[in-house]
Amino acid sequence: MFMNTGFFEPGKTKTERKFIQQAVKQSQRLDGRKSGESRDVQLTFGGEYGSVVVSLGDTKVMAQVTCDMGTPTTSRPNEGKLQLYVTLAGVSYLDSVQKTHDKRSLTLNSLLERTFRTSRCVDLESLCVASELHVWCIRVDVNVLNHDGNLYDASTVAVLAALMHFRRPDVTFTDGELRTYTEKERDMIPLLFLHYPVSVTYCIYTSNFQPFVDPTLLEENTADSTIILSFNSYQELCTLNAGGTVPTDVRTIMQCARSAANRCKAMVTFVRKALDQDEQQCLEGTKKNTGMLGLMENSSQKLSFKTLMKGDQKQQQYKTEDMDLEVEAKPNPKLEADEGENADNVENVESDQPAQEEELPMDDSGWLPQEPEPTIDPTKQSPGKPKRKRNKGNKKKQ
Repeated sequence: MFMNTGFFEPGKTKTERKFIQQAVKQSQRLDGRKSGESRDVQLTFGGEYGSVVVSLGDTKVMAQVTCDMGTPTTSRPNEGKLQLYVTLAGVSYLDSVQKTHDKRSLTLNSLLERTFRTSRCVDLESLCVASELHVWCIRVDVNVLNHDGNLYDASTVAVLAALMHFRRPDVTFTDGELRTYTEKERDMIPLLFLHYPVSVTYCIYTSNFQPFVDPTLLEENTADSTIILSFNSYQELCTLNAGGTVPTDVRTIMQCARSAANRCKAMVTFVRKALDQDEQQCLEGTKKNTGMLGLMENSSQKLSFKTLMKGDQKQQQYKTEDMDLEVEAKPNPKLEADEGENADNVENVESDQPAQEEELPMDDSGWLPQEPEPTIDPTKQSPGKPKRKRNKGNKKKQ
């Protein structure tokens, strides 16, 4: 865990960059992980609805969801509102420049809005109480407690878990009167979702163009390019953000997209299992309401991804291994010759096999424009045979 010294961030010096580039060239990471291995994700739900803390290694993000009654916009009078606000604590970042601090906060806020608000994951029409009069305004406050890399993935998991854990009070609107019921009078109502988006971040280096998933802060600052992919549980692409100095080809992006789709689907399943286990703890009375700090210190209240998804992770690993296996060539009995046979017999057997047909070039005459045939102007042609030039030197000698 990096402490705020107020001097510099890890990965900003030339020595650190050179060291990380050499380690990446050998496909090695400082924490011992492989290039496609992620850190463990831990969820801690608070005593109130919509309060979640996500721990991704040493990166810790807290999300709190609240609701309030408001008026809709004129363009969408039948839809509620979803607002996201990001706050970077002073201890979470080691950057002493305030401009860079604010820029990163705005960048993270815009990425979260694209993932959750622009993709319309929450059914905003279900938040309408009275058309053009009263709608629910959902506010999500994201607080970064500590930053050790891959802040965007931790924030998306925190926002999704907080929205799924949140419950709003029941409301009725009759005869122009708005009435809000308490939790004792009526059960709280959860939000309705159209899909569940989660993001995965990859880093690419010039020394090794193989993508590295879930980078730390040191790996992020020394990376040459970054690819952020957001998929939902249906493995549909929600957002794509790529930037850096190294151009990424289509093959690399497709490789990252395939692994990111499986990772996002597993993460949504993990959040659902964690919610079911938290609800079971509340019904049994084993969950202690000691505040968020007390719950974070208590290891029994933390729900780990590796623990809940242990069986599913093995099945997924077997599937990927079966897909990646190469088909071995079966031995041909005609080509099996004894050690005492001559080489001529082997050549005769090979000649019996049919020769492979050469691939013909693709016929592009139907969809490519044909070049116009050159036209000949008869007026520019000189009739008759061209005259030979006389050699004046030979004539003088004669």
